[in-house]
Amino acid sequence: MADQSILQPGNLLMVQERERYLARLFVRVGWTSLAELRAFEAGCSTGYNLRQLVQWGAKPQNVAGQDIDPAAVTYCRSRASDIRVHEGSAERIPEPDRAFDLALAFTLFSSVADEDVAQRIAAELVRITRPGGLIVVYDMRRRNPANPNVHPVLEDDIRRWFPRCPMRVKTLTLAPPIARRVGRFAPWLYGPLAAIPPFRTHAMYVLRRPGQVDVFPAARGTES
Repeated sequence: MADQSILQPGNLLMVQERERYLARLFVRVGWTSLAELRAFEAGCSTGYNLRQLVQWGAKPQNVAGQDIDPAAVTYCRSRASDIRVHEGSAERIPEPDRAFDLALAFTLFSSVADEDVAQRIAAELVRITRPGGLIVVYDMRRRNPANPNVHPVLEDDIRRWFPRCPMRVKTLTLAPPIARRVGRFAPWLYGPLAAIPPFRTHAMYVLRRPGQVDVFPAARGTES
């Protein structure tokens, strides 16, 4: 859809805010280099986040994703053939136990209407993440009147789906209708408006997979 294009200034501002937060998070946990990072994204869509991790230094062969939409998987594979991309529901991820340092799920759970399915996806994300690794869930925390097929994802939901994982929460993302208008006419207002809590429509949930920490070399000896 045209209004979702990264070429729209407001969309770019929203993505950049999210990426700045991720970059700060990686540094905070000691991942100052992503050369040895093993990362997976559930609901990876066309693979933007996976390709971004490679741009930041991750090796393509250490990055994988999965999406239920065959067209998105085809697109992703055509743009990054070295990245493994599986087709199918993230209820069943064809990757080994404890295979990844980082698991992502961006705007995935808000599209999952069935509680049992959401719990199975969460269990799979925990299964494939190594002890001490991070699971990062980014999703909407308010209803979208323009799309009745999605629903808010709240802190209580995340705690229920990931009951043993310590969690930090950060609200972010200026309400998209405002962000797109600001991006078009006054992009310098994005930061000040996004700093106002009621205007933030999404949240980033950062969870640590329980268990003995076994970090990749760039992060060895660090904790947050």
